[in-house]
Amino acid sequence: MRYYQGMKSKLKYALIAIGLAILVVLLSDFNARIAELNRLRREHEQVATQLAGMQGTQAALQTQIVYATSDAAVLENAYEEYRMVRPGDVLVVPLAAETATPTPVVSAASEPVTHAPWEYWFALFFEETP
Repeated sequence: MRYYQGMKSKLKYALIAIGLAILVVLLSDFNARIAELNRLRREHEQVATQLAGMQGTQAALQTQIVYATSDAAVLENAYEEYRMVRPGDVLVVPLAAETATPTPVVSAASEPVTHAPWEYWFALFFEETP
């Protein structure tokens, strides 16, 4: 009977050890899955940010396409770039003036005015500039 009880306690410890080993394996697997989940969440946020930027770019490009295919863009291009006119319009072409602008005459710089020391003292006391 004693032998049976000794075997029973050894079996109990062996089962506890096996259970703990299984628990460690499960916890390490759970930890790896949590790390993978965090990595995938970060990647999802980056992709979502890129998607939002690309959707904004798409909207801007679609707006440009709509304008480029409109009559207003064709008229603007014809007037601005190709200098075309419609029947009834008067084309005005500015020309350069016949006479050149005269060159300004540079006058000689005047020499600085120097004052006597007593004039500076006088200005300090009576608040007048020399």
